[in-house]
Order: sequence, then C-alpha cells, then structure tokens
Amino acid sequence: MQHEGHVLVVEDEPALRIDLADYLVGRGFLVDQAATCRESLALLERTRPDLILLDLALPDGSGFTVAAAARQHYDLAVGIVMLTAFDDEAHRLAGLGVGADIYLVKDSSLREIEACCRNLLRRLRAPQIAKPVPTSPAWHLDEMSWQLFTPDGVAVPLTATEIAFLKPMMAAPHVPQKRGDLCQGSEPRNLDAVVLRLRRKIEAVSRHPPPFKAVYGSGYVFTGVPSGPQP
Repeated sequence: MQHEGHVLVVEDEPALRIDLADYLVGRGFLVDQAATCRESLALLERTRPDLILLDLALPDGSGFTVAAAARQHYDLAVGIVMLTAFDDEAHRLAGLGVGADIYLVKDSSLREIEACCRNLLRRLRAPQIAKPVPTSPAWHLDEMSWQLFTPDGVAVPLTATEIAFLKPMMAAPHVPQKRGDLCQGSEPRNLDAVVLRLRRKIEAVSRHPPPFKAVYGSGYVFTGVPSGPQP
C-alpha cells in the first residue's frame, strides 16, 4: 500500500508517542515506534525510515546517540526532526551539530509537526527530480534547495551544519576561516566530523575533489571557484 513516508517516532512518554503515531498513521504515514535508545538503534539496524521524530531525553541515553547512528548508517537518506522540551540555544545547536534537520519544541501542534515532516520529506526527495544546472567550472551553493552543485553539475544534498560550514568560506575563497566561525555556534570539535561526512558525500558523486582543505593552526579554506556572490 502506498504511504506518505515511513516515520520512526522515538519518544519515551507513552501518551505522547501514541498520539503522534496515531495522528501520523491517520494522515497516511507508515509509523514505527520506539521508547528507548536501544529500541531505536535496533530498528535502525533492521529498516530504514524516511524520517525520524526524535526526543532528546530518553531513559537509557540521549537522542543525540540515535541521530548520530542514523547519519552513520544512512547519511542524508534519513530526515531527522528533534522534538524535545529543551528549547535553549545550546541544545538546538548540539542537535544541528549531530545532523538534525529541524528542531521543534514539544508544545508544537500535531499539524505543525506534520507540516514539518512533509516539507522535509519533499526536500529529501527533491534530488531525485531532474533539475537543469548549467555545467561550469564553479561550485554553487543553493541554500533554497540545501544543495551544493559541483562543477560537473552534480547536486550534493546538505544539512544546515554543512551549509553553515561552506557559506563563509565560499564568500571569501582562498582566505582561511577560523574554526569557530564555521561551527554555527556548536562545539568546534564537532566540525571535523561534519567535514569528513561532507568530503565523503562529494567524493561519492563527483570526479572533482572536495573544494576545501584544513589550514594548520587556523581552520579551513575554500580552494575552489564559487559561482559568483554567495547569498
């Protein structure tokens, strides 16, 4: 049977988890449920959801662990929406740092959560739709579609953290940027994992090497040619 998308709801509060699952099923989604990190990781080993609705505070650990595992297993093929009671900047930045696409607080309405899920799924599926991109020797950052276009016209899907890493470098190519300016406010030690993931994505789809390199004692520098002024 055709469904709107496969969603894994990770929430330890039974009433909230059941409400989310029942609502999404009623709106046409296929839904799996988990109440702990252990259950979530076991499900991720067996199946690949299109999207994870993820609570941070779980009884046997943190939702950050589940997010990191999802990115390790499936990279950007899975969308991650963090749904939590923690509304402070530190938690939001930490969530984005491990690869979350959207961060919502728990007082969000079911309709708002559904709208975020549908918008994220549309964006994740967008690279499958042919999009005419002129071939040029330049790299193009498209923030509207969350994609980096290589000089040979290949689209590389990005997370918010990866856009925050690329944007300042592409605005000033060949000028070293400090690590702290490329982290979107999260811990600088998380930046290396972001860079490694982005390198692998580019190398997997393009004959062009990643257009950035580390600068000892400073941070990173964009070594390619950006396509005009970056937004």
